[in-house]
Amino acid sequence: MSSEEIQVSFIVPAYNVRNYIGKCLTSLQKQSLDSFEIIVVEDCSTDTTLAEVRRFAAKDSRIRLVLHKKNQGLGPARNTGLEHARGKYICFVDSDDWVDPGYGLAFYMEAERTSADMVVGSFYAVFSQGARIISHFVDPVVRYATLPFNARSCPAVLSMPTPVWDKCYRREFLEHHQMRFPALIGEDIPFQWEAMTQAKRISVVGEPFYYYRIRDSKKNRSLTAGRNIFADVFLAQEKALDFLHRSGQYESVKAIWWERMIKELLHLTDKSGDTLIADNFVAKIFHLMLRRSLEPVNFSQINRAYMPDHVLFMAMFARQCASWKEFQELVSRSHPGQHQPPPRFLGVNKLQMVVTQYDLDAEESARSHQLTIARHETNLTHYSDLPDYAAAICQHDRIILLPPVHSAEMEPARIMVRLAGQGTTRLWYFLSCAQESRASKLAIHQRILGPDRQVLSEKETVLHVGEKILLSYLDIPEGLSINQLDVEFFVKCLSGFPSWASDVTISNFYGEGA
Repeated sequence: MSSEEIQVSFIVPAYNVRNYIGKCLTSLQKQSLDSFEIIVVEDCSTDTTLAEVRRFAAKDSRIRLVLHKKNQGLGPARNTGLEHARGKYICFVDSDDWVDPGYGLAFYMEAERTSADMVVGSFYAVFSQGARIISHFVDPVVRYATLPFNARSCPAVLSMPTPVWDKCYRREFLEHHQMRFPALIGEDIPFQWEAMTQAKRISVVGEPFYYYRIRDSKKNRSLTAGRNIFADVFLAQEKALDFLHRSGQYESVKAIWWERMIKELLHLTDKSGDTLIADNFVAKIFHLMLRRSLEPVNFSQINRAYMPDHVLFMAMFARQCASWKEFQELVSRSHPGQHQPPPRFLGVNKLQMVVTQYDLDAEESARSHQLTIARHETNLTHYSDLPDYAAAICQHDRIILLPPVHSAEMEPARIMVRLAGQGTTRLWYFLSCAQESRASKLAIHQRILGPDRQVLSEKETVLHVGEKILLSYLDIPEGLSINQLDVEFFVKCLSGFPSWASDVTISNFYGEGA
């Protein structure tokens, strides 16, 4: 196959992903493009990843296997893929993720239509319980653009997250500017700043085709924790900052640079907060480097539309921390420790409640069991002062609850369900309220009831104004199974009006444990 015939080169670095690489390659094989190649760069895995890739390559000539002689990391593996690529366009795909069949074609057609140097997109974030979430990080000004733009005509594009796998690049553009990834964790950061600021024509694919897997387990978090990640991310930001200064662009983009820098650095406190809390040396160095990075920031110039308040406030507090110990205590208060694991705030704008066993890996399937609602009871179907709206609905294995409309003292609609399926340690589910007009603060009460309706486990979760969805759970009492117990839910409106734009959906029930 000649280079003129290849529309897109998919570059897939692979290292110790034996449980995931098959799903990734299968999804790429199903691409609807006329011609493409899949370049797998095997980075000296210590598991059976190489054997798995060879099995795929032996049956499909579109898969090209490139071997590293020693482990070099994600950035150098992508560089190796670029050296071997022959396609007109480049898409980077991480080996534990997967894509829809139209992924490559959507990027290719948009790039051809607009003669773009790069095309940006969005993605689904797939969490460990298999829920598929649509995450729209693209600013509406960017997402609905029909004409190509660049960072000067549309600076909002620079506020986008830095991953490269939800984007497509013209190979000629990358080669002209000699863009390559550094051998660092956070390799996307300098690459994206170079690409975004140098691209003369940028276009958009508004709908997500990419599935980004978030492996949420202690084992996988430990892979990115530790001392190296902190040093590497600071170095990656230094490289990006150096490029902006050398190219004379820093002054024109510094407010957006501050915003992206803050979010990336404080993301580390979420991703590897355990290390910051436990390792005094890391806390000292991180605090020193963080204060140095934050020193020139003028917080009044940061666009609050792109900066969540809790991130902005933490950055301001972090800069004022007089000592590393004070900073360590700040991280300890804000980091979700094992002693008090809160519900996970996903912060999405759009939700697609689609969960299938296909979205779970073999290891996840062994401990996660999708549940169905076998029966349900409600204490009332309608509120007396709002007869046209159902107060409690149970259908299609989901619950919809409306809080009392006019008075916080009014008895709320309660629904009690018996779930069918397995689960002996924990019950997982989503709490969501997607109405754009909601201006109310909601308290969602969740209880596990015993045979005599006694409360065995309970919690209250607050869905603040602006929050769309939370992943929540209840612990199942030891020695019992979820199919022996009843689960009760009800909602109260803590503040805001009108609350009839505040119905809460409870869905995607999963039982954990054999």
